[in-house]
Amino acid sequence: MNAPQTPGSLGLLIRQARERAGLSLRNLEAITGISRTMLYRLELDQVDDPSAETLLRLADALELNSDDLFILMGHHPSTDLPSLTPYLRSKYRLPPSALAEASQALRGILEKYDRGQ
Repeated sequence: MNAPQTPGSLGLLIRQARERAGLSLRNLEAITGISRTMLYRLELDQVDDPSAETLLRLADALELNSDDLFILMGHHPSTDLPSLTPYLRSKYRLPPSALAEASQALRGILEKYDRGQ
């Protein structure tokens, strides 16, 4: 039906990460706010230039390094530190509920201390 995806493609990376996380396209749509149709097209490498926001949402939801996604799209990686969720998962092996709680707590702290700037 569709041509096989080459290893290292954005679509293959997204699909493998989604399946590894045990998420359906419907679940990923609910988490990211990206439509199932767009997610399906991304997994088939049918989207030539997904937005940075789309890539960041996918990276966060699938606990992927956003630099990997941007590199696959031909963009240079940032020099930023990794986001909190993948770091905590890797370092402390926290369950998803704890990761969500930690992310929410950090957002609250950042909002509290960023108001004065």
